[in-house]
Amino acid sequence: MNVTVKLAGMVVILLVGVALGLQTAERGIHKVSGTPEQHPQTFYIKKLDKGQMEIAVMGTQVQAAAPQEMVNYVSSAGQSLGRLVKDGAKSAVEWMAGIFAP
Repeated sequence: MNVTVKLAGMVVILLVGVALGLQTAERGIHKVSGTPEQHPQTFYIKKLDKGQMEIAVMGTQVQAAAPQEMVNYVSSAGQSLGRLVKDGAKSAVEWMAGIFAP
């Protein structure tokens, strides 16, 4: 289980690094070649009317009908993960304080 979590974490970090590297390389190519303003091919987000957004990842367009639901889902997941880390750190500090308490 521990190895699986480590492997999954390393794969996620690798994929994020690859996406950021592709975007940085694309920006550099546009600076050197002087191409006209175009949408980036790695990923971009564009706001449309009535609160909708257009999202393109690797040139494939995806439309989000209700971006509020995505934001709330991601936000709640992030908040729960942050709460978990905060509670874990708090309990670790209390445990360490208990060891050194007179």
